[in-house]
Amino acid sequence: MLDEALRLEDIHLSYKDLAGTMFSRPRALDFFSKDDDDPQNELVSGANLIVKKGETLCIGGGSGQGKSTLLRIMAGLVRPSKGSIYYFGEYIPPERLTALEVAKRQVGLVFQNGALISNMRVRDNIALPLRYHKMGSPAEIEEKINMAMDLMRVRDEAGLFPHQLSAGMQKRVAIARSWAMDPKLLLMDEPTAGLDNYNRRNLLPLIDNMRMLFKTTIIIVTHDLMMAKELNCNLCFLHHKTLTEPRSFNYWLNSDTEISRDLFRDLRSQKNNM
Repeated sequence: MLDEALRLEDIHLSYKDLAGTMFSRPRALDFFSKDDDDPQNELVSGANLIVKKGETLCIGGGSGQGKSTLLRIMAGLVRPSKGSIYYFGEYIPPERLTALEVAKRQVGLVFQNGALISNMRVRDNIALPLRYHKMGSPAEIEEKINMAMDLMRVRDEAGLFPHQLSAGMQKRVAIARSWAMDPKLLLMDEPTAGLDNYNRRNLLPLIDNMRMLFKTTIIIVTHDLMMAKELNCNLCFLHHKTLTEPRSFNYWLNSDTEISRDLFRDLRSQKNNM
């Protein structure tokens, strides 16, 4: 496990365990059977995954399949019903699997909506977790903030508030805030969602720079399947409640699996028309 950033073993999550949390889907509760072990009650059923250090991986799948919830399990925000999770070879038992314990392993999370604080300027949004966790002297924190802004090319927007930024710029600031914490593993939820082609094209090279320059391990949940091709990384799918084996973009594009027929139909049509 020395070269592993993350290992999931037989991860299960039931709708029951989501009830009452900010990630719950109350309408699903009506469909529970009385048997807690009934697979119908599960959102994730037996997911397994190994991600190597310095690797980028995209996780796709249809809407409502539980991709974002799986990412929150990795971040310690949701506790699985069953299974084991290892971060950089270290097992965290279920009773200790919290967001704080995961963050101590240098695991960062970028939410889909960015989760920027509306009444704080860009520089202060990025600085907040560094100052809260006292990650260095004031001068060292300032250096980390500047490096993060330079990496994501938001230095010119340092004095602006989130509402003054475009959607693409807000995504960059959110990533900069997570990167400033020096994550060894960065989890990203739909980083290109809601972006136009211009902002999307500008964002992807910046994400790839984190892997190339700093060897950051990156896991991305996305509907944007072309991202895997452009980042030259493997792609797996949460499908029928389990994770497929990670494969290349071209494998999925050309294979005869149910996933490929359903999710790559439009991309295949574009390929055939070229």
